[in-house]
Amino acid sequence: MSELLLEAKNLRKYFPIKKGFFGRSSSYVKAVDDISLEVKKGETLGLVGESGCGKSTTGRLLIRLLDATDGEIYYKGDNILDYRPKELRKVRQRFQMIFQDPYSSMNPRMTVGDIIEEPLINFKINEKVERKKRVTELLDVVGLGNHAINRFPHEFSGGQRQRIGIARALALNPELIIADEPVSALDVSIQSQVLNLLKDIQKEFDLTYVFISHDLSVVDHLCDRIAVMYLGKIVEVSDKKKLFNDSLHPYSKALLSAVPNADPKVKKERIILSGDVPSPSNPPKGCAFHPRCPDAMDICKVSVPEQIERDDGRLVACHLYN
Repeated sequence: MSELLLEAKNLRKYFPIKKGFFGRSSSYVKAVDDISLEVKKGETLGLVGESGCGKSTTGRLLIRLLDATDGEIYYKGDNILDYRPKELRKVRQRFQMIFQDPYSSMNPRMTVGDIIEEPLINFKINEKVERKKRVTELLDVVGLGNHAINRFPHEFSGGQRQRIGIARALALNPELIIADEPVSALDVSIQSQVLNLLKDIQKEFDLTYVFISHDLSVVDHLCDRIAVMYLGKIVEVSDKKKLFNDSLHPYSKALLSAVPNADPKVKKERIILSGDVPSPSNPPKGCAFHPRCPDAMDICKVSVPEQIERDDGRLVACHLYN
């Protein structure tokens, strides 16, 4: 059984909506609403769902780029939400993030070498000569080479910039990397190259990934387990094969029905969900998915389903299985 690296319990993140002259909070956007999640060492956990469901916020909460409204986050058994700034700084080297838009996450006035070296300087790791050597090694690892070291981000393509972002994330030898839709802005041919690079460096550096995406075909290629999110809640957690072959939650089934099949002879029945995604500032009572669910029952309108673990190890939050 794999070692548990990171665990979130009853995690919440509410953003206040302020109105009036004094900026008083009249309501809240419930971006992440009472989720529990486990990340095992060495695995790739996929986090999927529609845009606006809280995936990116969850990723930022897990490594404390955002402070949680409530809940607990355990890293190797310690609740990092209790850490003071000095304690958090020490453990922060173990977490890194790869952003969706690499260009906006880089200083356009810094060279590639300076961008990758910056984390090493920030944490006072090694002398200047050793740091430069480390930068060169990382550029080789991501397939760019030493010639890129004195160039600026605008001189590179989108795929090359993402490689620079990956090199920067590797600089401090992290254990966990949050990859926030790292290939969604890239051409399909470049996506496969970056995904293969991520798989290669995971083996080489013994990394653990939380891979955030709305593209289930990409998740199928990279991930071991998948957590499905809807409106700030996790509705299903499953092994990849079980999710794709026999998903449990009606929302998971609808997502998977939209994945195109490369074989034109295979016919798939598309599940069309009615209505729009509700606002996270005013979510429906009961199950958040019930206004769009084809299998909704009366209890779904009044009671929030609890997440239950089935005999096969899958987790699902749906009244159909309670």
